[in-house]
Amino acid sequence: MLFSNATVIKLSAPIAADLDSILNDAPFEGVSKYARSGIGWCPLIETESATMTRAYGQRVLFCGRREEKVIPASAVKEEVTARVLKQETLDGQPLSSSAKRSIKDDVLAEMLPRALCKSKRIQIYHDPERSALILNSGLESEVEDLLNLLRTSIGTLNVYRWDASASIGLFTQWLTHKSLPDQLRLGSECTLFDPESVARVTWRGQSLDATELMAHLDHGKRCERIQLIWNDHLKFTLDKHLTLRNLRLVDVDNEADEPLDGDDSSPYAILDREFALLSESLALLLPLIESTLVQR
Repeated sequence: MLFSNATVIKLSAPIAADLDSILNDAPFEGVSKYARSGIGWCPLIETESATMTRAYGQRVLFCGRREEKVIPASAVKEEVTARVLKQETLDGQPLSSSAKRSIKDDVLAEMLPRALCKSKRIQIYHDPERSALILNSGLESEVEDLLNLLRTSIGTLNVYRWDASASIGLFTQWLTHKSLPDQLRLGSECTLFDPESVARVTWRGQSLDATELMAHLDHGKRCERIQLIWNDHLKFTLDKHLTLRNLRLVDVDNEADEPLDGDDSSPYAILDREFALLSESLALLLPLIESTLVQR
């Protein structure tokens, strides 16, 4: 599956700007010497620098790249401790909290230029028919960074999230009474929590009908994450914020991703096929989730 996660961001209106032109104006340029992180738009295929977008119908796929310098906390702590001890020995008295913070800032500033970077590419697609952005990320920090970058690139971007306040109650009801919508059935994973103690139970690889699981529900535990199977086609885990995680096709032959005889096997052709499959599937699944779980 092209996306392993899907965070849905609703738009007050579809993006009217030419995305290809906009993305080329704010390319990823790496992280500067003294910066902690950097972000920008990048080609969909790393080896092909010319193409920033691909379209399937009106839907447009594009990609952001986020890079962050990695400074081990243990290394920072060790160096700060050594410098604080040295200064306190010279002064003959303990350093103030502000002085310790200043030393830590100095240590970080010295380590930044030498730090290694970790990089992540995050795909997004715009679905103007549904006035939505779908991001291949389940991390709030990544989602917000990409939305801010897009807002800066376009000039304005009014977004809102689904109201997921009913999700926990409905997940719990589905587990207890097996009263799911016709196109959905339970998978084999869920996470329960105790509203009073916040203790959690994660259930994996076993039937969600199990007596032990039902006992947890009978004792007041609630469901905040549940694995679902849609139309025997797509398996995913839905969390309380209605983010889809661990997206994958159900019972697909390993050869299904291989091009058939006569099919174009170029990287762009493969990407186009994967994007078509993903976006067509989500075009049917997401309205079901919205109508069933989203509060109006």
